[in-house]
Amino acid sequence: MTQYPTLKRLQVSLRSLPNGENAEIWTLDKYRHHLPITCGDKQGTLDRDKLAKVEPCIRSNNEWYTPIEFEKLAGKESSRNWRQSIHFQGPPLKELLEHGHLTCPGYNKSKAKKSTLPCSSNTVSAISESEEEMEEEEGEEEELQANLDEEEVSMEDEVELQGNDCSTQRSDTDQGDDLEEVTDERPRVGQNEFRVICGALSGMLHKSRFASGRCGNSIRTEDRWMSPVEFVAQGSAMPNALWRRDIKWEGQPLSSLIKRKMLVLHSELCDCPLCHTDPQALEEQKSDEDCFFSCGGLGDLVMCDHCPRSFHHKCHLPQLDPSIVEDDSKWMCTFCIWNRNEYLPRTTYEETLMIPVSNHMLPCHYLLLSLYHADKDHIFAKDPCIDVRGYSSHIVTPMWLDKITEQLLDQQYTIGMLLTDIQLIFSNCDTFNQNKPEFRDMGIKLKEVYEQFVEKVFRRQ
Repeated sequence: MTQYPTLKRLQVSLRSLPNGENAEIWTLDKYRHHLPITCGDKQGTLDRDKLAKVEPCIRSNNEWYTPIEFEKLAGKESSRNWRQSIHFQGPPLKELLEHGHLTCPGYNKSKAKKSTLPCSSNTVSAISESEEEMEEEEGEEEELQANLDEEEVSMEDEVELQGNDCSTQRSDTDQGDDLEEVTDERPRVGQNEFRVICGALSGMLHKSRFASGRCGNSIRTEDRWMSPVEFVAQGSAMPNALWRRDIKWEGQPLSSLIKRKMLVLHSELCDCPLCHTDPQALEEQKSDEDCFFSCGGLGDLVMCDHCPRSFHHKCHLPQLDPSIVEDDSKWMCTFCIWNRNEYLPRTTYEETLMIPVSNHMLPCHYLLLSLYHADKDHIFAKDPCIDVRGYSSHIVTPMWLDKITEQLLDQQYTIGMLLTDIQLIFSNCDTFNQNKPEFRDMGIKLKEVYEQFVEKVFRRQ
């Protein structure tokens, strides 16, 4: 090939080596990670490691492309078979894949045509046109099978999700539904969490934890982390449920996020901590990586041994001794203690309001922790007079969660005084934000959390 004279000279030198007829250029160090490739009149460099990880792996004119995108760039998209249209010094990539010189997750080698010939330019000339056509048809069947296989992570996923030939496996009705769903909602750029549902089960999918259907406990439910396969198994009543199809985000199948590259499938060969089968790595995936209150603080986290929650020792109520981090004994957070105990006041609501908080610390801790967690943006946690211009001139008695917590820990409250100060946060928010509905609505939502708790706990006779 005139495009690569250095490769032609390399082939000549290989033939002159002892037993050179069996030598192959991809065993040399210079081609161990990168191969010069062509598609039509376009030239590029294939990164073999990126191909194995199902990432954009072809660099051309300082841009990275997937094989499908590079094929389209070269004007060969009508072939819809990048393995056949992209070449390395004569042979198409398909030949290198079949002989194991390239790794593409999901490529079914057991179905590939067996050959005892070394993968070289001579191999291509030795294959008849009819055999090539048979192999192309077989390759298309492999793509369809890979798209249906929930265990595979492959480049065929991209073909299916971009609406290529694999869409013929689905009914016209299904295709129309998917197209309509995809155009309805779009994830925000930089969005890292996605609210997902499957049947009656809901959770939050974390992009940083997602690897594939079985690898990476990426979906956080109320009480545990799950892989997508586990999530769909628990949420769907269908015996043949598929995680890409039956887990929904904004009414769309999870495959829509993979199509838009908001979620990236890891290679079968990936050895990152998410894909690793080491028992310790799997155990670490059961706990939250960040403080339950998203405080953004630094320091050691204390992980509950009965749920996924993690806390900084000062963020939990009651606050924890820092030495607990080094303690190997089991620890249970306030949320788990609350959920495992039946709390029933033995007094009327009016009588309960007069009782010192020291007699009811568990429900008080749980209430404040619930409010902190609901206040995702930390609007109500800190003193508003510090950061909000004009607040002190409009609000006579400012109140915030940190101040309430401090007074609770000093046991300066009765139950009634505690609830009154919490209600003061909501009334102040309503008064100050008459012309700012977005902040006013935040206060209303937090108030709903408070009222549900009070109605369920303190008003229950």
